[in-house]
Amino acid sequence: MAEADLYTIVKVARNEDLTEQIGRDRYFDLVDHNKVRSFRIKRWTPFNLFKEEVAKEFGIPVQFQRFWLWAKRKNNTYRPHWHVTPQLEARPVGRLRAPEANDAELNLFLEVERSRQGLPKIPPTVCSDDILLFFKLYDPLKEELSYVGRLYVKASGMPVEILAKINGLAGFAPDEDIQLFEEIKFEPSVMCEPVDKMVTFRGSQLQDGDIVCFQKSPQVESSGQCGHPDVPSFLKYVHHHQIKPEHHSKYWCRICSEPKPIERGQGTDSGGSTLQTRSANISDGKVRFLAYWVSSEASLLLERIHSTYKDTFTKFSMKGQKLPTVLLESFASFVESMSTTKVNEVQEDVLKQATLSIEDFEQVGLELSWLKKRLEEAKKANKQAESLVYVDLCETALKVGRAKVRELEEGLVRAKAELEDCSTDLPNSLAVNDYLLLDVV
Repeated sequence: MAEADLYTIVKVARNEDLTEQIGRDRYFDLVDHNKVRSFRIKRWTPFNLFKEEVAKEFGIPVQFQRFWLWAKRKNNTYRPHWHVTPQLEARPVGRLRAPEANDAELNLFLEVERSRQGLPKIPPTVCSDDILLFFKLYDPLKEELSYVGRLYVKASGMPVEILAKINGLAGFAPDEDIQLFEEIKFEPSVMCEPVDKMVTFRGSQLQDGDIVCFQKSPQVESSGQCGHPDVPSFLKYVHHHQIKPEHHSKYWCRICSEPKPIERGQGTDSGGSTLQTRSANISDGKVRFLAYWVSSEASLLLERIHSTYKDTFTKFSMKGQKLPTVLLESFASFVESMSTTKVNEVQEDVLKQATLSIEDFEQVGLELSWLKKRLEEAKKANKQAESLVYVDLCETALKVGRAKVRELEEGLVRAKAELEDCSTDLPNSLAVNDYLLLDVV
């Protein structure tokens, strides 16, 4: 067997890739997998181990990852089709693929849910009635199409019930009047049909991975100013001309007017370690924290930790760029997950995993005595909760036992009374002098 046959190329598309490509490199479907991060993995590697590689690369802990397999549909579109269940994750990487897919490649979509602070959190439970939809926003005045996010919707629900959520993706007012269209296909011709807001998603035949484009309802006075007033007309124009974004005059003007990226060293003071010295690293979307670069969401939490527990990062010193970023962002995500869990609700297995995580972070120089103290409190609270449960069980069992004893005692009293009644009615003997037989014998 050739060496190439021993490996699978795994291409992982993320929300960031969709945001980067839609309206720039592509208009139809969701992503070009040739332009996303790829991994060369041995085919028989367990998928769970592959998730650890993803955690190292993207800084998304394993427990916050959920993957979707892509599938090519009969209309030649390519969409996320079903999520990878824990049962599927038990398979080797080389055995996890969509039907008729290439054995040598595996395309995945990494779904990551984030808290209000922007940190990863546990993905929501997917029910049989849930549908994952992707949303694109069209601006008729600028003639621009962009990706704005995804939502889980109920197949039995109607679009009118979630218009506020859809508006929220675009930053519109909750009651903004919008039009919805489904992007169905683009080969050999574009098909983009209106979505009836008063018909269920199931009734509109929407399913996992489908794309809904939306826009503000055109105003009569401004509709004449738009060369392509709605999504279908714009997509047909793009398909007919097969234009590139840089050839689109309005888009090109906007790009030319954007400020130049700030260099990594600009905007920081000589020390580069105060909480206020955070300058944008435009090239990779990171901001300054101490001598390192992390996501803006993680930096907010890390700065609060630094101001409250000043010794936490004193001994943390690493060379390079990528590894410190991954470690610090992973640490911020870990603290965020612990802070959102009540101490008395932490399960024993979570406590054990948290202890191991703290030990790992201490290995790279983080001083976490304050976090270990909270963990010890959680352990005590967990033990106390277990004791309370045991006490409740014992009290309940005791009450049941006492009730049973009372029932037995009452039964014994009744049995004795019945026995005494029977004894008084019986003759002393059946001898010849017995009065019952006196007339017979």
